[in-house]
Amino acid sequence: MFNFETARLKSKISDLEHSLYLSNENVRILNERIKAMELEKVDAIKEDVNTSVFKIDWNKMDAFSIERMGDNNAAYTVIGHHMTDEHNVKHIHEWKFYCSHEQHNKLAEEFNNGTAKANNFAVRERSHSKRARK
Repeated sequence: MFNFETARLKSKISDLEHSLYLSNENVRILNERIKAMELEKVDAIKEDVNTSVFKIDWNKMDAFSIERMGDNNAAYTVIGHHMTDEHNVKHIHEWKFYCSHEQHNKLAEEFNNGTAKANNFAVRERSHSKRARK
C-alpha cells in the first residue's frame, strides 16, 4: 500500500539535500572569490611597496649596516643602527622594512657613499688606532 506521508517526506528530504548541495556550492564559489580577492590585495600591496619612493635622512640616523634579507613570505631590507637612550647609552637596533630590490640597492649605495659611511669612519678609525697602539 502506498503511503503518501512517506512519499512526501522522501520528497522533502530530496529537496533539502538539493538545497544543501546548492548552499555548499555557493560557499565553495564564495571561498574561491575570497582567495582571489586576497591575492589581488597582496599584489596591490606589493606593487605599492615596489613603486613607492622614499628617502632616509642618514644625517639623523646612526646607521652601521644595511642588508637584504627575506623569509618565505617576502624579501625586505634591514638597517642596523644605534639609538641613544635617555642615559646617553647607545643601543643596537634594526629597522626592518619592505621595499623593492632596486630601492634597496639605491639605499645601499647611499649608505656606502654617503653620510652613513662618514658617520662610521670615526668609529672604524678609533678601533683601528687602538689596535695599532697595542
